[in-house]
Amino acid sequence: MRKKKGLLIPAMLAFSLCGISVLPVLAENTEQTADSANTASEADTGSTSDTPYEKGTITDTDFQSEWLNLKFTPPETVVMNTEEELQSVMQQGQSTLEESSGVELGEDALSGTVYEMMASSISGFPNVSVVVEDAALENMTVEQYFLAAQQMLDATGMGYTYSDVTDTQIAGQDFQVMETSVTINDYEVLQKYCTRKQGGKFVSIILSYTTDTTAEADEILAAFTPLNTDTEAAPAE
Repeated sequence: MRKKKGLLIPAMLAFSLCGISVLPVLAENTEQTADSANTASEADTGSTSDTPYEKGTITDTDFQSEWLNLKFTPPETVVMNTEEELQSVMQQGQSTLEESSGVELGEDALSGTVYEMMASSISGFPNVSVVVEDAALENMTVEQYFLAAQQMLDATGMGYTYSDVTDTQIAGQDFQVMETSVTINDYEVLQKYCTRKQGGKFVSIILSYTTDTTAEADEILAAFTPLNTDTEAAPAE
């Protein structure tokens, strides 16, 4: 069983203020390696969990991941962020987190986390990111993952509030959802953390929006579809 050094998990969200945009940020380790260890529960024939983890690909027009069996085709008013933009936002977000929480993040403290993609509305909200993270403890559940995330968010002192955990399906896959709310510069920012455990990793689709962009946020979640419709979705652990 592998354990991370430093933090149990990285902070699930830090804010990088770029003009009028407020983007969700997770620090990532771009040197993430494939983890070929599969549990017995992942042995379903045809399931994407039978294969080692491999990072998805970003283009100008979409995001695709064979391992996640996910495809994201952005709505007309949503733009895919490039890898370079992801790196820039993550660096700003890590600095923001360190300043607000007083927690110094070492170079290896956030290892095992891969920022798969980010897409943002041209007006800043809503925006979405997909993150894959190693489970710090083998038997850690999604509910425990959310509790650890809440502890990190609370450490920022920004005054987050949280909803009860609910269930949903995205692209035919089962996710658990934690909704949060935080006030930034006198306006309310809402987030949905849609998370599932797959292949010993936590997969999160993180959606940030405002009360007046709820319809657009729903369109963004609906833009996630199965990459291969003839491939059975990996079972949630």
